[in-house]
Amino acid sequence: MKERAISRRQILKLAGAAGAVGIVGAPQVAFAAESSDQDRMFVGFNLHGTGPSSAAGTFVTSGRFEDSGTSTVENISLVPIDGSDRSRLSGDQQFAGQRGTIFTHFNGVAFPNADPHAVGEGRFRIVSGTGAYAGIAGDGSFLIVVDQISNQFIGTETGNVEG
Repeated sequence: MKERAISRRQILKLAGAAGAVGIVGAPQVAFAAESSDQDRMFVGFNLHGTGPSSAAGTFVTSGRFEDSGTSTVENISLVPIDGSDRSRLSGDQQFAGQRGTIFTHFNGVAFPNADPHAVGEGRFRIVSGTGAYAGIAGDGSFLIVVDQISNQFIGTETGNVEG
């Protein structure tokens, strides 16, 4: 599959990643009530496009870690899938909170390509962490909904964490 340059419009459709609790105005928190949820991480984020392959905004996390702060996404790539209205989506997302920073990489699928309202879904992997997150590992799923008209990317991540 040949990678091609993507427009700002396409970037504004899908960014982010990595996806747990959607944020619309004020955050809603997911609660890890059972002991089996002690190793689960729930992240909600609200981003806006900042460039052709980047986005920035805020996040909140609950479950194994409770934190909030800023989130940035870099290296956003959308590669159209032949014969479909979908693209392969990937990038790197960082969550910088009061307790430290979590670095993730995500891969997924974005659709529909030509619509101002789009969806991205897939998997993320924790690459590294600092502060309270030093030495953690984990992965999970993400979901992001994009509104190009308002330049908003609302996403969630749910995953399992070790370390």
